[in-house]
Amino acid sequence: MTTPDKRETALAAAARRLLGDRRLLIATNRGPVTFALTRDGELRPRRGSGGLVTALSQVGRHVPVTWVAAPMSEGDRRAAANPKAIDRAAPGEEMRLRFAPMDRAAHEAAYNVIANPLLWFLQHQMWELPSEPMIDASTLRAWERGYIPVNEAMAQAVLSEARSDPQPRIMLHDYHLYLVAEFIRRRRPEAVLSHFTHIPWPPSSLWQTIRPEIRTAIARGLAANDVVGFQTERYAHNYLRSVESFLPGARVDYRSRRVTLEDGHVAHVRHYPISIDVGATRRIARSQRGRRRAEQLDYATRTRVIVRVDRLEPSKNILRGFSAFESLLQRYPRLRGRVTFLAFLVPSRTSLRQYGDYGRKVQAAVDRINARFGRADYRPVMIFYENDYAQALAGLSIADVVLVNPLIDGMNLVAKEAVVVSERNAALVLSETAGAFDQMADGVLPVAPADIVGTADALAEGLAMPSEERAARLARLRAGVEREDITWWLRRQLQDLAGFAERR
Repeated sequence: MTTPDKRETALAAAARRLLGDRRLLIATNRGPVTFALTRDGELRPRRGSGGLVTALSQVGRHVPVTWVAAPMSEGDRRAAANPKAIDRAAPGEEMRLRFAPMDRAAHEAAYNVIANPLLWFLQHQMWELPSEPMIDASTLRAWERGYIPVNEAMAQAVLSEARSDPQPRIMLHDYHLYLVAEFIRRRRPEAVLSHFTHIPWPPSSLWQTIRPEIRTAIARGLAANDVVGFQTERYAHNYLRSVESFLPGARVDYRSRRVTLEDGHVAHVRHYPISIDVGATRRIARSQRGRRRAEQLDYATRTRVIVRVDRLEPSKNILRGFSAFESLLQRYPRLRGRVTFLAFLVPSRTSLRQYGDYGRKVQAAVDRINARFGRADYRPVMIFYENDYAQALAGLSIADVVLVNPLIDGMNLVAKEAVVVSERNAALVLSETAGAFDQMADGVLPVAPADIVGTADALAEGLAMPSEERAARLARLRAGVEREDITWWLRRQLQDLAGFAERR
């Protein structure tokens, strides 16, 4: 197996091949640092959250990066006018952060009406189509006065940073920025552009439910890139079908996975399964804080342990997971009092009605299970509503079974974190609809996300699995994650982009 040092060296070599002595330009909605305002009006930086920030921060260890982001807070907007303050808060010497100037109302419309919930819900196939979504006049205003202007503003900010580079290298990320590449391409046709979508890309039939001008603009905007990246082969194929459906002037070659636009531009459609920083994840799990959390959780349960770690949102299928656990205790009475379900749920998008309603249903399900099966000395479900990464990893480390059952996921990094920190050779129960399933199928217990009985049986199988089989399965999964880690994900993209730049 390739050692971490060799993988780092290969990543650095790919970055040098792509960039030479230039800076890499990265654009995302959320940056690596965000700013809060103190009571006395001072700017207080804190590290940006999310797997995307963690993944892309790796690049700055090898090459100089200018990262363009949208201002997410009042502190960010204040910091946008003070580049020196931003530079002092940068996560590394080679990382330069810039906020794109944009109208606050436009960003709120783009983020809170179009990106979340419209695109997020559509791409995670979460709409109840008989009643939602409703593409009404307010949605169209948010698209025309929010999403489009924000993408133009992001493109302009990137172009401003690239003005001295005769052939800039630009990496765009996620569903907030689908139109940016087209705006850049019009001004700088020689730019080398890639876009990576971190969430699922659904079948074209779902895109047909929304207004034609929106779905067409998104398909065309992505095709302006040199490389269009997705998490899985299935999502890449779905995008090619979308282009075929919505861009009648484009030519789609499924064999080479290329899209040729009417003006002759060629977009190469690829899949790059994202992963984790294995070493950093283990360091946090084995830190003093992580060990202390694991000991506290182990003492609190004193039983076999099932664990889940998720953002508290509908796509994670948390309700069905608890229903499966309830079915497990009902169908296997001997497990009552002998197994505890630990759920680490991070509050997410609390301003959206759908998320608040879902959170209340989750709590009601937990209360019902505890009332039905609990005793004075036994609480079947212990739930933690907080963003405590060390505690979540501690829970994964002591799990006998880890449940990851999303309705659909771009990837789901919890599945990969679980196998690298497990200290009990945990069995992994994984939805076939999670992006991670494509890489991990040979070591997991697969479930269909809507199958309550099947998920309950998989939990029972994981708890009863012989220790030798658990160890063998986990060893296969762990080796795969170590081999195809975050440096592997980045290196493949940089190598492909460098190859296309050289051929051009």
